[in-house]
Amino acid sequence: MHRALMTTVVAVLLAAGAPAHAQTSQPGDAIDLEIFNPVDGSNTFCVTPSEAFEARVYFRPGTATTSCILSCSPPAVPGGSANVATAVIDVAFDPTALSYVPASLVSNSNGAAAHGLGQEQNAGSGRIGWALAGSWSDPGNPASTLLSPCDMELLTAPGWLFAFQLQATGEGSSVLHLRRQTDDPPFALSLADICGSAAFTLANDGLDEVVDAMVLVSDSCSSLIFFDGFETGGSTRWSGTIQP
Repeated sequence: MHRALMTTVVAVLLAAGAPAHAQTSQPGDAIDLEIFNPVDGSNTFCVTPSEAFEARVYFRPGTATTSCILSCSPPAVPGGSANVATAVIDVAFDPTALSYVPASLVSNSNGAAAHGLGQEQNAGSGRIGWALAGSWSDPGNPASTLLSPCDMELLTAPGWLFAFQLQATGEGSSVLHLRRQTDDPPFALSLADICGSAAFTLANDGLDEVVDAMVLVSDSCSSLIFFDGFETGGSTRWSGTIQP
C-alpha cells in the first residue's frame, strides 16, 4: 500500500466519530450499548470487496435497581437499569457500500435476548432493527402469550443482544450507527424496566456510552497494520506504514 493511501485510510477511520470501547465500558448507573466485531472484539472492520461479515450489538446493564420492586412470590423482582425488560434498537449503514444479508439477524439464544425480534423491512434503505417486548411464553414467537412481569426473563448481565451479517457491495467506508434521538430523522433508542417508569434514553441519562463501529472496504486489508489501542482515536497508535 502506498504511503499516501495509508494516510487516507488513517484519516477515514479516525473520522468515524466517538472513540470506540470494545466492550470495555465501565459499569455505572446507566446502560451502555455498542456495535462490535466478534472476531477481535474491536469496533472496527476491514473487509474485502464482496466479503460478508458479522457484527453484533453489545449491552451492558446499569447498576441502578431503584425504579420499583415487584412483590412476586418468591422472589421480589427489582426494576431499574440493571433489570431491563424491553428495548428498541435500530442500526444504520451506508447501502451504497454494504448490503444486508437476508434472514441473517439472530437474537442471542442465551437468556432473555432470545425473546428479541429482528426487523428487516428497512434493510434496503440501510436500516435494520431489533425489539424486545418482554418475554414470550415461546421465546421469539410473538404469536404466543407474554409472560407476566413476575415471570419474564430480564436483561441483567453484559452480553451481545443480536447479530447480523452484511456484505461489502461497494467501495469506501461505512459507519455502523446505533440510531438515536439526535439523528435526522430521530429514532427513539430506548430500553425500559418492568416498572412502567420513563424509558432509559440518552436524553434522560439512562444510556451512557452508545458506540458505533466503522467498516472499511479495501482489497488491501492484509496490508493494514492495526495497533492495539487504535480505539483511542490518535494516529500515533498505528504501528507503522507500509512502504510502496
